[in-house]
Order: sequence, then C-alpha cells, then structure tokens
Amino acid sequence: MTSKKINKLQTALASEDLDILAIVPGSNFLYLTGGNFHLMERPTILLISKNYKPIAILPVLEVDSFDKLNLDAEIFEWQDSDGYQHAFDKAFEKIGSVKKIGIEGQRMRVFESQAIEKAAKGIEIINAHKFINKIRLNKDEGEINNLQKAVDIAETTLKQTIQYVEEGKTEIEIKNFLIQQLYNFGAEGIPFDPIVLASDNSALPHGHSRKDYRIQDGDCLLFDFGATVNGYHSDITRTFFVKSVSDEQKNIYETVRKANQVGLDISKPGLSLHELDDTVLNTLADSDYAEFIVHKTGHGLGLDVHEDPYVMRKNHDLLEEGMVITIEPGLYKKGSLGVRIEDDVVITNDGCKSLTTFPKELTII
Repeated sequence: MTSKKINKLQTALASEDLDILAIVPGSNFLYLTGGNFHLMERPTILLISKNYKPIAILPVLEVDSFDKLNLDAEIFEWQDSDGYQHAFDKAFEKIGSVKKIGIEGQRMRVFESQAIEKAAKGIEIINAHKFINKIRLNKDEGEINNLQKAVDIAETTLKQTIQYVEEGKTEIEIKNFLIQQLYNFGAEGIPFDPIVLASDNSALPHGHSRKDYRIQDGDCLLFDFGATVNGYHSDITRTFFVKSVSDEQKNIYETVRKANQVGLDISKPGLSLHELDDTVLNTLADSDYAEFIVHKTGHGLGLDVHEDPYVMRKNHDLLEEGMVITIEPGLYKKGSLGVRIEDDVVITNDGCKSLTTFPKELTII
C-alpha cells in the first residue's frame, strides 16, 4: 500500500511548480514511510512525483528493510562494487522528463544532488524544505500522545535527578545520572546530548557539562534535555539554585518565569510567530536585564527537536491548531549565571495546552 502521508504530500505537490521531490533518511523519511534509515555514505533516496508511485533508490543492504514497510514503491537498488550512479540513471529514466526537483535543503548532501543532476541533465534543484515540512506542522492525536509520553519520561527523570544533586558533585556526574534515569523510565533514545550547567557555565545557552567543576552553595543549575518515544522528542528546560539564592538571582529568575507565562497566555490559533516572540522578548526587554537576552522564544517540536515553525521575529506565519512549539525565554549574564525555562506546548482550537507540567516556582535544591 502507499502511505496516506505520501498521498498527502503528492496532493500538495500537484499545485506546486515542482515535478518531483527527493527525500533522504531523517524525520521526513520516517514520517512518510515509517522507516527509520540512516543518513550514511550510501545514498538512500525516496522520489515522490505527482503522477507516479514512489521510487526508492537503495543500497542492496537496505532493500529487505524497505520491503518490510509494505509500501507500493518501485525500487532501484545498487551494489557497493558497482556504485550508485546507475541506479539514479535508471530511476530518472523511469520517471521521464522532469524540469524541477524539490530537495530537503537542510539535509541533502552535495554528492546526492550531483548524482541527481547527472541522471537528469538540465534539471533545476529547488530547496523545498518549507514545503515538505509543512505537512508535519499540525500534529494528530497519535503524535501528540507520543510527545506527551516523551515529556512524562523527562519530567519523571528530572524529579529523580534533582534528588541526586548535592554540593560537591560535578556537572558531568549529574548529567550521566540523568541519562541513566531517562532510559530507566522508558526513553527509547535521547534527542540530543543533555545540557547540565552550573554557575558561570549556565550563562552559555548551549554549554557543555564540566568534569572538573563541583557545584557549590549559591550556584545556579540549569537542565535542558529530552526523551524520545516512537521517534518523537520532548525538550524541557528548568533552572534551580543550590542551597541558597541571591536577590539578583531571584529577580532574573522571576523575570524569565514571567516571560514564559506571557508566552503561554497569548499562544492561540491566528497569532503570528512574530507577535509571540516579540511579546515575550519585550517582557524581558522591559526588565532591568535586557542586555542579557541572546535568543528567540522557541521552535517547533516533533520528529525533530528543532523544526518548523520557528518562534521568532519576522516569521509572520500564524499559529494553527495542532502545532507544537517550545516557549523558552532565557537571560544570560556572562561569567555569572543563565536562567531558562522551557515548556512544550500544543496549540488548541482556542488557546494552548502545555504538555510540560513540571513546577516553575523558584526552587532551591
């Protein structure tokens, strides 16, 4: 059978000035086929055209796995010893004359696009990233259930981990404990290397855990991590304080918490991503800590940790029911501390629902 999601993409393609789409292993490939293949040195391509069933260009060692997907697709396979170009040539010969092909501009590599150009002389390659990803913008009930499970695992893990935290432990010790707990509580994988940062290191939004710094009284301690369930990812950030908290730390924390709540309060269908980001950032900018703003409000979440839609100024796309975004304002004082609070939010018919429910009141551990 042909995937309903492939049919959905073909229907959308009918109105586009594109003849065909090329999908490589990754989140779109998984979404369309149910197959989780690796992006490796052997090109693996799914070609989706307007009027012909899907064509798969596959290395021989992936054919059996693809067959198990039970898709109505024509396969052109190739052996390592023969190289892949012949399979590309035969696939495009089967498709016939095509003028424009849409590719995943953020995933396809140069050698794959060169193989397409060689197989289809004169073809124009278009970055169709936004068009392809558009079919994944609005999550269905099953997708949201997977996201909720991933959130639940992350939050249970965080509750367990902060009980493990004590003075003298290193960031890397705490991070490794957190990873173990993610798997203990049912994560099938982790979407990215967890961020566990203390003191001045927390001022780096994407810093790396240290093995030579032992946390101490008065430290800010930031966690940013997630769990993976059936390919769907959670992404949660919470910030705590170790044993004590200063007045400045309190004020910065409450400023971020207020901005986070403003984002939750206004998110609803019809609101532009620009307006959401602008309102949240202005909440931070109107405080005494405007100079500590370094990033936008959030991003889409699903089969990718960062995916469309992006919550940022100048993105005038509108929120729609079923979209899942993060709301994660932060403030970062270089050499001192960083505070970020991140929730995973699904847009409902009249507002939003936070999938994350871990408490956000200032907490001393």
